[in-house]
Amino acid sequence: MTATPAAHVAVPGRAKIGDLQGNLLARGLGAMQSNLSQFQRRQFAVLRRVSPFSITGHLVNTTVAALALAGSVPRTQLIIWCIYSYSIALLLLYRHLKNRGRSPRNFQRAAKKVMTYSFFMALPWSSLAVLHLGALSHDQELIIVALTAGMAATGTILLSALPPAAFIYMSAILIPSALKCVALNQKGYFLLGALALSCWGFLAALIAKIARDAGERERTEQSLAEYSVQRALAERAALVGSFAYDTHTNRMEISPGCAAIHGFPEETAEISRGEWLSRLHPEDAARLQVLRSRAFSDRRREYNADYRVLRSGGEVRWIDARSFVEYDNDGYARRVIGVNIDITERKQAEEHRKFLNAELDHRVKNALATVSAVVSHTLEGRSSLGDFAAALEGRIRSMATAHELLSSRRWQGIPLRELVRRELAPYSTSNNTEIDGPEVLLEPQAGQAMATVLHELVINAAKYGALSVPSGQVSVSWSHRPNGRAQSWLCIHWQERGGPSVVQQIQSGYGTSVIREMIPYSLRGTVDLVHAPDGVRCNMGISERWLIGGAKPAIIPPVDATPPFSSEFERPTAPTC
Repeated sequence: MTATPAAHVAVPGRAKIGDLQGNLLARGLGAMQSNLSQFQRRQFAVLRRVSPFSITGHLVNTTVAALALAGSVPRTQLIIWCIYSYSIALLLLYRHLKNRGRSPRNFQRAAKKVMTYSFFMALPWSSLAVLHLGALSHDQELIIVALTAGMAATGTILLSALPPAAFIYMSAILIPSALKCVALNQKGYFLLGALALSCWGFLAALIAKIARDAGERERTEQSLAEYSVQRALAERAALVGSFAYDTHTNRMEISPGCAAIHGFPEETAEISRGEWLSRLHPEDAARLQVLRSRAFSDRRREYNADYRVLRSGGEVRWIDARSFVEYDNDGYARRVIGVNIDITERKQAEEHRKFLNAELDHRVKNALATVSAVVSHTLEGRSSLGDFAAALEGRIRSMATAHELLSSRRWQGIPLRELVRRELAPYSTSNNTEIDGPEVLLEPQAGQAMATVLHELVINAAKYGALSVPSGQVSVSWSHRPNGRAQSWLCIHWQERGGPSVVQQIQSGYGTSVIREMIPYSLRGTVDLVHAPDGVRCNMGISERWLIGGAKPAIIPPVDATPPFSSEFERPTAPTC
């Protein structure tokens, strides 16, 4: 179902869409090439969230250890141990608060810092085991073992977002403790050392598993990010976008391509359906609502629609929407998923094809009518069939010349200089013709009329005038001349010299009538044809609106046939050419 297009729809090319594609390419590839990927950002976000808990646990356990060991170890050692343990925890808390809300610029550098901090955070607990196992009471040693094992386990979990840091932390606690137990060379401590090593092995295996899963997830997310960029680029290049919305909430999720097509900001990912409706052409909005309601009531799984959107600056673009509807168990529409395809260029091509078909039909009718009139008037006054054939062939050849020039330029105008040169070419020698004037492009209708007039002037000059003798010369020139109004005129001068003496004609033939009447009738121009004794002069004037680049006439006179030579019509006023 297609809406009726407006009479004049101005649609842009792909320049703005192309700009959006460039922005997306730079942004997307920049993100993929950045040292800090989205996955790595999330890793550090997790570390930032758990840091307060790990630091708090460290401070609490330090206090517990200090209270448990007070009076059993030298006071100086205990004070030094507490100062170090509290200091490293408070330093990390300070850095955490200072860098809150920031993302590291370099992943490798930030990861090395975290691993370094993990090592120094582990030293207080490994030092407890190394310095005091075997020298304390049974209960106090149990507290030390519980604290070291507990800190190793919890630290591994809290630091699992960055597996190398977790491995360093738990290794720095468990391996020195296990070695100290083995060094004591007592059965109980030996078993405790073996337990510490088995705990280390278990945590190491867990960390390795987390690292593998994290690596696979990172690779998957990287692939998805690249796919998303590729998809977005493909959407922008193909002018295609996707959308989805729940009928109950009417919140639309749109892809970058969909946002670009409808003229929403580049980063837009979600809009309300009301925002989308506000971009629709007024003539299409109600029709689309009716079409959607009808599809829902008929429980159709799919429906298509063409519509126009109004973008900033008055741009109008055609969209082909293909929607797929999901229904709930009660038969009510629940969700709509679809794609939008920008078909502006296709619509332009269809309109252009319609225009070309109509133009072709019009021009064929004109050509047939003109040929019929030319044949009819050429036949008048001809004494022989050969004379008639020669005259008819020349006039049809003139029409073909104009058509050939138009066709070579895709009907975008006729160069006046080339038109004059081709008409004079059959009779031109090295010194019998002169062409002078600025570069001028005539509108197709003006070019066809001017070709007919020039042909008759050339034929008359070749038969009776300057081109009929070796000493004759024809000069054709043109110039722009103001007429005191907004529009200037193009004045074309035909001058014959050196030919036979010209005798004033008593009765005009068909060719002379064409010269005098074609331009005034078809182009509302002026013609002054003078049969002077020293040579024929013909001054022609047409408005510059008949030139490519000039203002177009409000009403274009018909050229369906040759002018009504036997009737009088209103002649325009123009400057003297």
